Amino acid sequence: MKKKPFISSCGYSLIELLVAVAILGLVAAPLFTLFNSSFSSIAGAGEKSAAISLCREKMETVKADHFDQVYDFYILKTGSPHIEDNIPGKPLFRRVTEVGIVDPAVESLPPGAEILSVTVTVYWTSGPGERSESLESRLARR
Repeated sequence: MKKKPFISSCGYSLIELLVAVAILGLVAAPLFTLFNSSFSSIAGAGEKSAAISLCREKMETVKADHFDQVYDFYILKTGSPHIEDNIPGKPLFRRVTEVGIVDPAVESLPPGAEILSVTVTVYWTSGPGERSESLESRLARR
């Protein structure tokens, strides 16, 4: 039996290893991109969830107060909008609460109706720009 001079069963040749590494690189590159974009999406969703939670928290605080208290604080004393730059435990977020008087004629409400429009907006910096989430509700005198 004659032996072939260039065929050896001792291991892999350099060409085979280079081809294997190239194929591994072609498969791994899209996976790394997928993981990176997934991580960014999850981080963004967490920030959005925190912003909505901050909006709801403030809205519930405002709506828990009586109409006169909200009117006195936001319309007469501090003025609207009320800006909170330092939210405890949430240094990346800024919350703005706006309270305004709803005109009954414009909103097709009965004459003499006293209604306040409450808007809570939370701003935060994410990536290249600023993002925001808002909630709006109404508060009537009872």
